Amino acid sequence: MAWKLKHKKRGEEEHWQVSYIDLLTAMIAAFVLLLSMSKPDQAKLDVFAAAADVKQKNQENLSTLAQQLQESIKKDTSLTNQVTVVMTDDGIELRFLSSLLFPIGKAKLQPDGYAAILNMMPKLQAFVIARKAFLSIEGHTDDQPIIGGKEFKSNWELSVARANEVVHMLQDSGKIDGARLSAVGFADARPASKERDPETGQYTADARAQNRRVVIRIYYYTEDQ
Repeated sequence: MAWKLKHKKRGEEEHWQVSYIDLLTAMIAAFVLLLSMSKPDQAKLDVFAAAADVKQKNQENLSTLAQQLQESIKKDTSLTNQVTVVMTDDGIELRFLSSLLFPIGKAKLQPDGYAAILNMMPKLQAFVIARKAFLSIEGHTDDQPIIGGKEFKSNWELSVARANEVVHMLQDSGKIDGARLSAVGFADARPASKERDPETGQYTADARAQNRRVVIRIYYYTEDQ
């Protein structure tokens, strides 16, 4: 019996070679893609690291300022329990009770209030200039409505007017750039204390006193704010 050697046609062999090369090329391309995806982008890492360093430095600066403000308050006994310094996630809150700053229902700084803010002025001014920080002045009231008010129709107008009064003082007496100042009024929408009388369900007198306040918020501006 005769055996015949069967040869592949030339076209079949070339087709197999082309398919193999295509597969190999695709595998190499996929490998390169995966490698590029897994390799960290050094430029982005540098940006993130720099941002983290800036944030840490800002927090250190704010912490130092908070300590300085605390020392100023301790040195002036008239400010005890009237002015407090609170560190927050995004800055410092310098809280003044409204009873220190303004007469009841008014938005004109009284002498003691003016002196209290003036006491803090040098440190605030130096910090804003040196650290390029910002000051947001917030006016807050208690929940008791203004009845028959001739000057202000509601706590909204009163809280805004008080914030504006402090802004004008910081700008005029403190020579702080107006571009780094802002004023906002919250009325009773953001109480500092929510303590209520269990019998009446109303805010306690102490809570209302704490809620009537003006806050100077010191912060650094970031794009996510």
